[in-house]
Amino acid sequence: MSFSSDVKEELFNLYDGNRHCNIAELSAILLTCGEFAYDMENAYIKIQSENKYAVLKCHNLIKMLFGCKCEVFVRSSGENRKNRLYFVAVSKKESVFNILNATGIIEDGIVLKKVNSVIVGSTCCKRAFIRGAFISEGSLCNPEKNYHLEFVESSLETAEVIKKIINSFSVESKVVKRKKHFIVYIKEGEQIVELLNIMSAHKALLNLENVRIIKDVRNNVNRIVNCETANLNKIVLASVKQREEIEYIQKTVGLSYLPEQLEEVALIRLQYPDLSLKELGEMLVPPVGKSGVNHRLKKIITIAENLREEIML
Repeated sequence: MSFSSDVKEELFNLYDGNRHCNIAELSAILLTCGEFAYDMENAYIKIQSENKYAVLKCHNLIKMLFGCKCEVFVRSSGENRKNRLYFVAVSKKESVFNILNATGIIEDGIVLKKVNSVIVGSTCCKRAFIRGAFISEGSLCNPEKNYHLEFVESSLETAEVIKKIINSFSVESKVVKRKKHFIVYIKEGEQIVELLNIMSAHKALLNLENVRIIKDVRNNVNRIVNCETANLNKIVLASVKQREEIEYIQKTVGLSYLPEQLEEVALIRLQYPDLSLKELGEMLVPPVGKSGVNHRLKKIITIAENLREEIML
């Protein structure tokens, strides 16, 4: 199973103790992946999806909240009939009216098909609504690869409402159009963790946090290793440059040409090419600090450069 499916399974098994929160969750599922009608000729509710969790959660909520009979069936589809389509339907007019009226989808007998502000008026109901929307239209990338959570909506109005509800919890979501759909998305790992907490997907939250910790540790180790490697490269290049200049002086005029303090440093650098400046300084008599050794080596390099210029002239 994918990480996204794990989250949906966890949310599927979560049922709120408050009737109004369950209604808000049902409203989100009906609005995001439902088909319904209520007029003089037709009265029905139908949920059709390859996402079994959305269909079965819708069925369970309708049965629990309204006690009415739902038709549930499964069909095979696609190549080799491996894919499954899940259906739940309510066709009794009285039951359809009760469900659509309670979820705020109809008002005064007119199908509005938009989020009713009363249904998501309280904080707990907002959480439930987000939960229902994610079960039906949400997805979450494997955090090992990327941090990306999204809701795929067919209606810009619904997408904007979901965005507004999510952002009311100080989580920054955005809407973008992708082909014929409108995508509400979050890309920051910390923000995704917060949304999982809002939806009460605590198991998924802990799993995601574990992945984030491991990735952060791995990234920190890589940064430290890269930094150490860069420092070692600088030390090696500096040491090579120093030895080249000392050897040049030795071949042209001899190291005795150097002042006594510089000659001492030059001899030790030739003898110990891999030592750090600090270690070189500790071998001098009397010992000299890192900056003192660096200063003397720079003087040696300057002397070598001056010798080259004199020879060229």
